[in-house]
Amino acid sequence: MLFIADANVFVPMVEGLRQMGHDVFDVKEKGLENLSDPELFQLAQNQRRILITMDKDFSSILLYPPGEHYGIIVVKLYRLRVAEATKLFIDAITDITPEDISGNLVIIDRGKTRIRKEKLDD
Repeated sequence: MLFIADANVFVPMVEGLRQMGHDVFDVKEKGLENLSDPELFQLAQNQRRILITMDKDFSSILLYPPGEHYGIIVVKLYRLRVAEATKLFIDAITDITPEDISGNLVIIDRGKTRIRKEKLDD
């Protein structure tokens, strides 16, 4: 899968995704860590990448409605050691399918992963 990692995503998480064979654009590596949320979102859209962030603002389905982006993963693994947060993150990513992520909002929290899908009209 194609991902873009926000500046607040831990380096071991990025490395873990790469070890799994994913293509990860890390904004820190490109010197783009100061992008605003709208700029980061637009970059993800332009590159057709799934956005990974620890920024809770991206969990707003009013600002970022499911079905109107390539996928957003909000990692809510705060107040954990980096190694523990990384393990929980990689375990969660391993357990969900690309279809679960594509166009949806995925929230990874301690012990659970929630997926907000596009609401389809009846």
